[in-house]
Amino acid sequence: MLSMGVAQMPFNVDIAASTERSIAQRILVCEDNHLIAVGLASILAREGYAVLGPVDTGEEALRAAFQDLPDLALLDIELAGAIDGISVAAELHPMGVEIIFVTSDYQRAALDGREYASDILIKPVRVNAVLNSVAAALRKKSPTERQEAVLAAS
Repeated sequence: MLSMGVAQMPFNVDIAASTERSIAQRILVCEDNHLIAVGLASILAREGYAVLGPVDTGEEALRAAFQDLPDLALLDIELAGAIDGISVAAELHPMGVEIIFVTSDYQRAALDGREYASDILIKPVRVNAVLNSVAAALRKKSPTERQEAVLAAS
């Protein structure tokens, strides 16, 4: 499970996989629980991803994403602020951003967010589950497909 003491997290850094990324893939972390957000960001950074955030509101997530479009977004559904994670996903998905919900509200994710989600992870979540889900979601689209999605959304 994703225990939120960063010092306790087991990191399995695959140096070969990290160096294969000529340009670090950008991952937006949007989570209103500070410990979980920092834990996710730390795990991803250690694996060689460029982490945007973490941010704790939907408004901040959209601002960060529009400033530097991520390849993938890890989103909680229930966020601080007026915009929830499903609304953030609805904005980012048409622009080619892969979405992974990390939430304790599986029912809402499955009902309202399934059309946007590459995966839904239920809290508490294991570190390997996060890393495997991220890797699988990022393999779904080539850089060319992502660029085409961004142009189509413009």
